[in-house]
Amino acid sequence: MKKKILGLCFLSVLCLSFVSPAFAEESQVVTNEQTVESSSTVDSTEVASQPAIESTESSAVEQTTESTDADEAIVPETQIETAEGTMSLPRGRSDLYPTIQLFASLPSVSATNANTPSKSFIDISSHNGNISVANFQKMKSYGVTGVVVKLTEATSYINPYAQSQINNAMAAGMKVSAYHYSWFTSDAQAVAEANYFAAAAKKFGLSSGAVMVNDIEEPQILGKGNHTNNSRAFENRLKALGYGNVRHYIGLNWLTTGRINAATIGNKNIWVAAYPYNLSTTNFYTQYGAWQWSSQFSFPGISGNFDINADYTSTFSNPATTPPANSIQMYRLYNPNSGEHFYTQNVAEKNNLVSKGWRYEGIGWNGPTSGNPVYRLYNPNAGDHHYTLHAYEKDNLIKKGWRYEGISWYSGGSNALHRLYNPNAKAGSHHYTLNTNEKNNLVKHGWKYEGLAWYAK
Repeated sequence: MKKKILGLCFLSVLCLSFVSPAFAEESQVVTNEQTVESSSTVDSTEVASQPAIESTESSAVEQTTESTDADEAIVPETQIETAEGTMSLPRGRSDLYPTIQLFASLPSVSATNANTPSKSFIDISSHNGNISVANFQKMKSYGVTGVVVKLTEATSYINPYAQSQINNAMAAGMKVSAYHYSWFTSDAQAVAEANYFAAAAKKFGLSSGAVMVNDIEEPQILGKGNHTNNSRAFENRLKALGYGNVRHYIGLNWLTTGRINAATIGNKNIWVAAYPYNLSTTNFYTQYGAWQWSSQFSFPGISGNFDINADYTSTFSNPATTPPANSIQMYRLYNPNSGEHFYTQNVAEKNNLVSKGWRYEGIGWNGPTSGNPVYRLYNPNAGDHHYTLHAYEKDNLIKKGWRYEGISWYSGGSNALHRLYNPNAKAGSHHYTLNTNEKNNLVKHGWKYEGLAWYAK
């Protein structure tokens, strides 16, 4: 994952001043309700008070080439030999402690190049700056349908561009996920970083269904702590906070050297990074959930390079599927202020809500063009919408002051949508989903399962 390059790092600083953003006390846990600061800088007194990491062979910065300036240190990517050939891996791309990254040995890849692995999704950070809705839409025209946005690092950094990157990607119809650059070397630190990450995700309006990624790649923590157990602690804490879709971004060398046990994490929960030197249409590492195969991907007319990835499980991207015959797509949106999910087949209504701050979450399901009607009602007191297949429920709500807004869509097909109820919510108290995992996760967090809502194609 590419991080913002803030400037040159001098050799004397690299040798003497590598500081870990680990915690002064491992027992300190930041709660999910803490205020998330939106600053992109780290206070110098905070950094100075944090414990330094001892220099080790695995975490030391190697200067492998002669520099024209004796004070400049160059940090190359890591190279390893695999059955698939020579692979390159990212190394030391922290926003808190940036270093120069060279990828001279990697080919530049254009989105127009057909001789590549799958182009499913990109991941971005502050390095990529503001990206317009139009540019995200242009990316979609090349088959890239997902974006993973860096939100946080350690417990002191937040991507200052995260909100606009999330909003614009969603407005363009991209599937949006989030990642955290990890520094934890103990379970306690992992829990604290998960708290910080979840609080930022909540602030930026990401719903509980968003995919949340542990980006564990920092060389200064390599070999410190139990990376497998610590990553599981991070994952479990996020799930306890309501974010049930957790994945792990891991460099191939962390897996091949046994630093992280893939079987314990779960192969399909791993997003592996390994950059090929010779491009081809072959998708490697299909035993994992996703594969990052280049950091030098570009789109015509869009400045900068991007990390590009193949998605093997449709976790990070919207699969390119053709809607069934005689069906219409139903759009799903989320209001981060009220917590309400909204569903509509009307493109103009969807776009209008997005312009007012609603988050577009993609296609909820494909509905038939005829069948049993699903009624839509609105509560003017709570500002809440409700959808029901049952005429008697519709009539009863009208008697209680709800406004009938007509037939929203039709029910029919073999795919059942689940209906859930949140007894604590003032708005958005009902939720509807095709996803059984999402349904089960909501039930674990206190939602009441009310059975099948209607059917979709």
